[in-house]
Amino acid sequence: MRFIAITIIFLASASLFAQDKIELKNADSLTGKVVNGEEIREAFGNVAFVQGNVRVFCNSATQFIAQNKVELRGNVKIYQDSLTLITSKATYYGNEKKAIGEGGVTLQDPNATLRANNGTYFFNEARAYFTGDVIILNPQYKITSKVLTYMRNTEDSFARGNVIVTTDSAVIKAENIDFYKRQFKTFAYKNVSIYSDSTYIYSDSLTNYSNEKRSLAAGHVKVVSLNNNTTLYGNELENLETQKYTRLSGDAMLIQIDNDQTKSEHDTLYIYSNSMEAFKLKPEYYVADKNVQTIRGKFYSRSDRTVYFKETSKIALSGNPIVWQDEFQISGDSISADLPQNKLQTIYVKKISEIQDSRNSFIISGNPDTFFPDRFNQMSGKNITLYFSDNKTDSIVSLENSNSLYFIFEEKKANGMNVSEGENIKILFDENKKASKIIVQEDVKGQFVPEQMVNSQPKTLPGYVLRADKPVRRQAPSK
Repeated sequence: MRFIAITIIFLASASLFAQDKIELKNADSLTGKVVNGEEIREAFGNVAFVQGNVRVFCNSATQFIAQNKVELRGNVKIYQDSLTLITSKATYYGNEKKAIGEGGVTLQDPNATLRANNGTYFFNEARAYFTGDVIILNPQYKITSKVLTYMRNTEDSFARGNVIVTTDSAVIKAENIDFYKRQFKTFAYKNVSIYSDSTYIYSDSLTNYSNEKRSLAAGHVKVVSLNNNTTLYGNELENLETQKYTRLSGDAMLIQIDNDQTKSEHDTLYIYSNSMEAFKLKPEYYVADKNVQTIRGKFYSRSDRTVYFKETSKIALSGNPIVWQDEFQISGDSISADLPQNKLQTIYVKKISEIQDSRNSFIISGNPDTFFPDRFNQMSGKNITLYFSDNKTDSIVSLENSNSLYFIFEEKKANGMNVSEGENIKILFDENKKASKIIVQEDVKGQFVPEQMVNSQPKTLPGYVLRADKPVRRQAPSK
């Protein structure tokens, strides 16, 4: 019984193996020979082979019987159901059920057309591996690369080397791209860029969800907006194209170059922060959070949060904001600056009584006299507004509970100190940016301190804090 069982298994295996043999179905002429003990057939003219559901056609062929292999030449076409493989020269391996084509290969199925210099197709796995000037075409996308693996059953493509994926919504470039068509997902890594809606995104890696028009990027992220000369940098990114929203985190940076080419880099806007959001709907604005630093010309600031309104060129600071402008240090609960046409026009400083640890608005003005380094002019009040004309200070107005402390110098010699108090204080400046007139209104109190008594009096107003952490302009990442 054991012998019979073994015999049956052997016969069944032999029958199955026989069914996998490549069968010659047609040839205009046929010759045979034996080389190194192996039977070889040479077929010419209208050659046709078959193996299961695989049909092979060519002009001439050499069949190796024992190896179950056929070398195909001239007008080679291989069919399997709805698939067609076309090439000028190929080798078909019956045992592995694969075909290797060279000298230009085309694979066609209902979902895509794939072309390359060389290609291998595995019929059992429905897998194509093509190399050399690869291109795959579909009504919804195009992929070009040096090397590509295509899975017919899932329509997934894995491309390597100078890859470009073009869809209706975006163009993605990278050294390596995995394209999952039915999942509407593209994963790209190494030297990645994606172009969509007048915006370029560069990164080390990127995942794009085409049906959602959403992209996630990581590593050396750079976003270039062609419409407004704005570039964003960060370590990670989420971009929602439909909502026109972008968020960057990790050493975020915004750089906006002035459209006027005659201006220098000092007219460029720089914003540095831990994270940044871009809202590109009308009106377009940017929100920077945590450890925010802003530089625009001579305007420098620090805050916990900064909002930049692009259309109006307005900058709004909150969360312990402080501003340096020319010789002024400006602080308060909330600060905003108007820069129409990128020219500083107004700085508003407000006290917000409702917030915790609210403080008066405060201005410190540096004194250039090196012999008196501790003498700084000061002003405090609930709300303070600084007005500028042609980038020069025109006037400063303090409203409600106002105080000022001003040091007097005559012919470069110290000559005392003026301390004023009133409901409102206004300071006017001359063309040399020096205070020319001080106007105090309502509940006025004043005191002149002679020079010989200055050192015996307080030289600061309540709330005076001189800061030494003015931001420093940083260059954009090189990559």
